[in-house]
Amino acid sequence: MSERTALRVALVGAGAAGQAHAFGYRNVSMAAGLESVQIDTAVVVDPNIELARRTADRYGYTDATADLQRVLDDPSIDAISVALPNSVHAEVLPAILRSDKHVLTEKPLGRNAAEAAELVALAGQSSAVTGVGFSFRRLPGLAAVHDLLAANAIGEVHSFTAWYNADYAASADAPFSWRYAKETAGAGALIDIGTHAIDAVQHVIAPVREIISSTLRTVIDRRPIPGSSEFGIVDTDDIALLSVELTNGAVGQIHVNRVASGVPNSLGLEIHGSHGHARFDSISAGEFYLHTDDGPASLAGPRRVFTGPQHPYFTDVAAMPGGGVGTGYAEAFVAEVQHFVRCIVANAPMDTSFPSAHRVMRVVDAAKESARQATPVTVDEIHTTLASA
Repeated sequence: MSERTALRVALVGAGAAGQAHAFGYRNVSMAAGLESVQIDTAVVVDPNIELARRTADRYGYTDATADLQRVLDDPSIDAISVALPNSVHAEVLPAILRSDKHVLTEKPLGRNAAEAAELVALAGQSSAVTGVGFSFRRLPGLAAVHDLLAANAIGEVHSFTAWYNADYAASADAPFSWRYAKETAGAGALIDIGTHAIDAVQHVIAPVREIISSTLRTVIDRRPIPGSSEFGIVDTDDIALLSVELTNGAVGQIHVNRVASGVPNSLGLEIHGSHGHARFDSISAGEFYLHTDDGPASLAGPRRVFTGPQHPYFTDVAAMPGGGVGTGYAEAFVAEVQHFVRCIVANAPMDTSFPSAHRVMRVVDAAKESARQATPVTVDEIHTTLASA
């Protein structure tokens, strides 16, 4: 694609995640080098046509439809963003990938490693750019911590704690939906928000080698079905507690909780190395903490660092790119879409590739298997035969 040629984009899935993608496309030109790339937001696809129309109107898309095939058959559509429930990925993504259009899809990659593996194979057969949306990677503070560890700023990593706490399911009155059933979700907090925490660990520190132990706990076991007096049975986890070992020998815990009352949305990492430590929490996305042992003992302790133009992604997404202004989760989606567009322009692979998303799903399956067996499970043990367990 010529740098001055318009990129026509379709959005498949008009819900909250899809709208976050739409917000990203509206702000692509903020990034250096993408000022002359014209994004033509062409069409929103959703079976709920009224929702599709509202999203199209809100984010400046020209058209709305419930007919995905119409979009796949349209040669003028260059790229498709996909934001659908977990169970729909295996049903819808194969046709999208076979269309040979550029594809950015939301995480997780299906409901288990088996579904993910099939999608990885199809993505590998496509000549287009394909990738999976792990948006937290694009927060400048977390990206800065990644770069510091890559530069050996805290030495050899020995241990870490990772978490994702949220309260969207904290109330027992929250209505039953696809997220609360294994058949449609695959798992609960472990897959819904836990995949972000797992990806953060693997991106910032090292891949997970083994699940040492895993506890999956359902706190609220039934929820009201909207529009009726009936209750749906919840068979997915509200809380997941994982003890893990990484391929670099570091050990740590990954704690995921969707019933964390009073904590709306917090993904974080605290990492301890031989010469210091680092800490990031997305609920305070405009800052991170760093301690290194190279200063005087009288000043030992973590220093608070405010994100600014010297940190990754910041100048491409901040409306006023000055130190201390800060960025949030919305800007992470902008940076994610900018990365996707850059890769299309350069015909280069995305760093959040389908294989990297498959690795996350193998960790999820290993955690489920470890919880079921009450024994350690290595990620390399996970094959597609375990995915339905």
